[in-house]
Amino acid sequence: MADRMKPHVVERVKLIRQWEAKNGYDEAKDLPDFKLYKNYYVPDAVTKVAKNVLSFGVGGNVGFEKELAFANKDLKVNLYDPTPRSVALIRQIIKSSSYKKVGMRNDHPDNLQAEKRLKFEPIAYGSINGEQKFYYDPAKENAEFVDRALQSFSLVKRDSLTKHVMVATKTLQKIMEDLGLQSVDIIKADIEGLWYQFAHEILENKIDCKFVALELELNFEENEKVEPALEKAQTVCDLFKANNYDVVINRRRDKLMLEMLFVRKDAYAG
Repeated sequence: MADRMKPHVVERVKLIRQWEAKNGYDEAKDLPDFKLYKNYYVPDAVTKVAKNVLSFGVGGNVGFEKELAFANKDLKVNLYDPTPRSVALIRQIIKSSSYKKVGMRNDHPDNLQAEKRLKFEPIAYGSINGEQKFYYDPAKENAEFVDRALQSFSLVKRDSLTKHVMVATKTLQKIMEDLGLQSVDIIKADIEGLWYQFAHEILENKIDCKFVALELELNFEENEKVEPALEKAQTVCDLFKANNYDVVINRRRDKLMLEMLFVRKDAYAG
């Protein structure tokens, strides 16, 4: 579904388009080896050989992860999200996501088999291993029903986020250690403002990863200015390129965000 650009973001989205044009990054839909799984593109060369996926911030839909699991029967997926609604409804979310697209009823054996390969933990990616405050805006929804709140929660405190719940957090390295992983094939992260830290953890620690789908929210700076956020995005993209990754735009969005893909060059014929 196409974005509906809100009037108050028009000028800032123009700056995002200018940044994309300046860098000349390809868009995934225009590249021959990339296939769309729900909302994210992945090269076939990566999907076919992948053994594991780590997905952070799954929200209310795991269509991307589930469609990958249909495409690759050997794939194991670990899902992470402590958002109260995701925790409360995760069985329903996993069961319902994308089953119509793949042409299977919820009770089809192949559908059930894919579900078994999706493992969920109510943990957030964070810079520390422990507990942190997970913020939300009670003015958006009835605070009495926080476990049904549709909004995105964040470990990043902003003025509008006046309430919080406590959640368990782990670094990427700790999560991989707990899973016994020396490497990871596919990472997807939609983690509400922590993309800069997440990217740096991957690169500074030289984590062995073939493919990273990363949502870069650009509205977390003071007064939601995109210029400093785009400077950080440039740093991240340049660092991935310097570490032998191709940088690809997943989809151009008419929102204050970027959807970026980082594909290690030795993982596909780019």
